[in-house]
Amino acid sequence: MIQLMLHKTLVYRDAQIAYYFAENKEKETILLLHPAFADHEIFEAQTESFMEDYQVIAVDMPGHGDSQIKGRNVTLKDMPAILHQIMSDHEISALHIVGVSMGSLVAQAFADRYPERVKSVTMVGGYSIHKANEQILKAQKKEGLKWLGYMLFSMKKFRDHVISVSCYTDRCRTVFRRGIGKFHRKSFSVMSGMNSFFRKQDTPVRYPLLIIVGQQDQQMIREAANTIHKLEKGSQLAVLPAAGHCANLDAPEEFNRLVKDFLLDQ
Repeated sequence: MIQLMLHKTLVYRDAQIAYYFAENKEKETILLLHPAFADHEIFEAQTESFMEDYQVIAVDMPGHGDSQIKGRNVTLKDMPAILHQIMSDHEISALHIVGVSMGSLVAQAFADRYPERVKSVTMVGGYSIHKANEQILKAQKKEGLKWLGYMLFSMKKFRDHVISVSCYTDRCRTVFRRGIGKFHRKSFSVMSGMNSFFRKQDTPVRYPLLIIVGQQDQQMIREAANTIHKLEKGSQLAVLPAAGHCANLDAPEEFNRLVKDFLLDQ
């Protein structure tokens, strides 16, 4: 149902950022943020369901999908400012954010910088940018080196590897493959600057937090979900048995129900 959303473009520092918009000004807004190397299509199973009751925005982050970037002028570190500008352009005062993996890091970074603009955060296959993340950050660095090694010798091998660790179902693999096909060697330059997201903070987050993780995801990610749930006392945790890293696409019906029930309580 993404094809029914309007394809919009935001010009940010001479870069064109693509996003998809289902306008419904009378409703609250949900912002959808995809994982690394995918694009807005990863939410194809959410948009139709959420459009019934919400205004929906799905963004292609720099270097991903239809937001192809030349040079290093715009990177992922700019995402909080980009999202703030999108909200201002559409006169959206505050919204709910659903972020998958890397998208969940961007969601937290935006909430950290613009707390008054966030009504809730749903974190999928992610971890905290504030606390208890040392072990997973070390593992992510090792995984990043593996990505670079694959990429240098074969983009096909790189894409196959990312899909294998991101998806549990054939449906997810099919959709993810479409998105990662738009991610190229030159796109890696946009990944710089994400370290700016990470800020030590012992106090609880100031927004309602739903944590969703697939039972088939990597053990490290499952443990991170349990850890952040224990540290954020007001958070909710849901484990989807038949889902991997991109739980929203592996188990869409259950995922959509969980998110809708969570948002109804906010």
